[in-house]
Amino acid sequence: MLLSNDLLLADVAFLSSDKAIKELSKDDVLGKDFLKRLASYIQDYQPYLHRNLRDEDVINQLYAYEYDKSDITFSSVLSRLAHSFLEWQGSHFEVKPRKLNQWLELLSLIDGTWIIAQAYKDIAREYDFSASDIINAVITEQCPHGLARDRAGKLFADNHVHLGGHGHTGPSLLSFALYGETLSDRGWPKRPEYTLFESSQYKKENLPIWSFQLAGKLVEYAFTQPEKTTKFDLDNPKFEQDDCLALYYLSTQLATTLAQKAFLQAHCKPVRSDVRWLLFCIGVVSTELKDPTIVAQFIRVSNILRNYMIVWGTGLSQFVESFGFSARKKRYHTYQNNSRLDGLVADIDNRTLREFRVSPNVVVNGKGKIGVKDLQQGLEAALKHSFAENIHFVIHFSRSLKGDLAKKEDKYQANIRNTLKQQVTALQKFKGSVTFSDTEIKAFDLNLSVKQKIDLRKAIRGYDLAGNENELPIEVFAPALRVLRSAKYPTTNIFSKRFIRPFLTVHSGEDYSHLLSGLRAIDEAVYFCDFKSGDRLGHALALGVMPRVWAQRQQTAYVSLGDHIDNLVWCYQKALEVIQIAPRFTGVLQLIQEKINFWSMQLYVDEQRNSENQRYTVRDMHEAWKLRRNCPETLNLETFKESLPYVDHLNPLYRDWIIDFDKEVGGSITSTAFKLWQKYVLGHIRDDEYFAARKKPIIIHCQPKQGEDPFYVKGRMQFDSVSTAELDLYEAIQDLQMEKYAAKGIIIEACPTSNIYIGRFEHYCEHPIFRWDPPEQEWLKQGEKYNRFGLRNGSVTVCINTDDAALMPTTIQNEHRVLQKAAVEHFDVGVNKAEDWIERVRRKGVEIFKANHLDWVNKFEGE
Repeated sequence: MLLSNDLLLADVAFLSSDKAIKELSKDDVLGKDFLKRLASYIQDYQPYLHRNLRDEDVINQLYAYEYDKSDITFSSVLSRLAHSFLEWQGSHFEVKPRKLNQWLELLSLIDGTWIIAQAYKDIAREYDFSASDIINAVITEQCPHGLARDRAGKLFADNHVHLGGHGHTGPSLLSFALYGETLSDRGWPKRPEYTLFESSQYKKENLPIWSFQLAGKLVEYAFTQPEKTTKFDLDNPKFEQDDCLALYYLSTQLATTLAQKAFLQAHCKPVRSDVRWLLFCIGVVSTELKDPTIVAQFIRVSNILRNYMIVWGTGLSQFVESFGFSARKKRYHTYQNNSRLDGLVADIDNRTLREFRVSPNVVVNGKGKIGVKDLQQGLEAALKHSFAENIHFVIHFSRSLKGDLAKKEDKYQANIRNTLKQQVTALQKFKGSVTFSDTEIKAFDLNLSVKQKIDLRKAIRGYDLAGNENELPIEVFAPALRVLRSAKYPTTNIFSKRFIRPFLTVHSGEDYSHLLSGLRAIDEAVYFCDFKSGDRLGHALALGVMPRVWAQRQQTAYVSLGDHIDNLVWCYQKALEVIQIAPRFTGVLQLIQEKINFWSMQLYVDEQRNSENQRYTVRDMHEAWKLRRNCPETLNLETFKESLPYVDHLNPLYRDWIIDFDKEVGGSITSTAFKLWQKYVLGHIRDDEYFAARKKPIIIHCQPKQGEDPFYVKGRMQFDSVSTAELDLYEAIQDLQMEKYAAKGIIIEACPTSNIYIGRFEHYCEHPIFRWDPPEQEWLKQGEKYNRFGLRNGSVTVCINTDDAALMPTTIQNEHRVLQKAAVEHFDVGVNKAEDWIERVRRKGVEIFKANHLDWVNKFEGE
């Protein structure tokens, strides 16, 4: 989770506290109670800080920033922030390089658009810039986040981007402020700093209404310039979309002032959506009023509304909550593009290559039939903006249980597996069809003056599995992903043409309680999906975080008994490989073996009761784990009682859905392993003691105190611990796996800002990329800090990406920049060496995109 420096808190609270909406708008705003009230607001932001605040520190900070002065206003605060953070580049503003990290922290708590808007207002006033100059600079040059852009013409590839999470919150904020879009009271994420909204003293659904009513008055005042303004009653919001006069003024009045012209351009649909919000903000701060209360209220309301669209907290559950919040996709389609189009054209130019993740419904409808309308519209938009060579798509399936977490223990997941089979069948038909290979679209080539045709099939270049990995394991989706990646669809037409097979990329090891859970999830993605060279791991943080750091931050892990035994068995098998090179870990094997024996007795209760000598070996359990890569629905697992199943792999009904049980091979699977797999998959049907036991949580102390039992059962509670020796073994296993994946040609997709917002990292220097592919290759020499046990021969291939830039403000160029900056400032890498390192990673990202891209625009003869 991204934490902030407390130096920013006074301004953050002043500009965005929910308590400030009304309280700081009272007549005694600068009276004796002002400092006391503002100080209490700052305490609400404690969850975002590195340390607990002293009351005296808060008061002194307020004095330091002159909040005790009578002339403090929203305008003066924004101007001070603009002067502190932004620098005029001749045609636009950029954040000062030395202030970048602090600026990114600030963006996690307030909308930086207001600071940029104030900077434009100030420079126009102080240096006599015309309104036309300001608006032209904003539209043509300004990054809406104020982040720097490369001026050397380099290509940047963004190979991990969810279209539904890409873009900017600005278009949504504009839809509320100017066009009156509304929200219900359902589906809102939580924000700890907004105590009045979270306690229901204020209704969250009133935020869009307040925004609309305040904005309407501001536009009206900008054109009428009244001597006196009326106070706005927030206690009794009355929403009548047709009563707002803002659109009337924007449609009928001539614009002469900066505020009027900025508002007018904010209403102009051809202007890029994220820039329109900045123009609207310029209009707001440039509206000259004797009583600025209404402006202050609007800024605070819009900041709060915007922050509910930004990710807060640790873990994928909270991220999924934020991702699913409908506010981000709100648009008034008469005057705005849809959110999907906004995402396609955000943070992109002819030097940006982007691989968008989209859901299967862009090709397959809810009935399992082919329906490509959304895909066609997306490609049409890309072609209109001349981005045909810059964009392709990856279909991502979702692990979501849609809130029904009780189904998590159903390992069969028959409904999901059957739905996947329907989708796979439709996707194979789509790939093999000539119908979609020559689709005419509305976009046309201006030079030829003819309509263009595209091959929809070539625009889909890979398959992904996303969502909360703690809800559904990869084993449910692995068979479907293998079938799709094989590209062995039947020929349907003599004119059909085949092209290079797609790649796989799986989100794994991103969010976990126990480090072994994350490491096993990564290995399951590789093994169950049968990864090939060029396939990718999304995030894979468990593969790079230092185990001792994880243990210190996690303190206590919670894992079900079934998952804990899976983790221990997987760890034992990996330890056997490790000791071939690093025999120092031989002693730890005995501890892990003891744990497996102990916890197996708690899990397999019925076997212990029925047979005194019945005990499954580690090998039995590991072989049963490997069988999970097969589809039990295809095998009809319930029907096998005693004998082992054998299938003909040439039969298309089984091919790739079932990897094991080949009747030609035979004998490689033991009946015990098969029995264990069957017990695991059918547990929810049998609902026996085993099923009840495997769901029970184990409390694992990651930093146990001396003298405590390493593992034990007390009453109905189960406890385990992680020793220092085990933490060293985890590090060795990470090194072993990194070397394996590197040799296999597997690529890791790093998303620095996303990983900090969602994960347990607090700074960019903590990101595992510095371990996977360090800027100093000397660190990988035997015995050095990233190869302590001599298991690695080199780095892992990594590419840098944004993930969901609308929820976690960043740009693809900024992602590279912050890592380069961290290499210099934290790791003391030389400036030139850090530049060479990030340049190498950048080029690799471009190579990855180009290696997978197919030209989906059909060429005419003679081209």
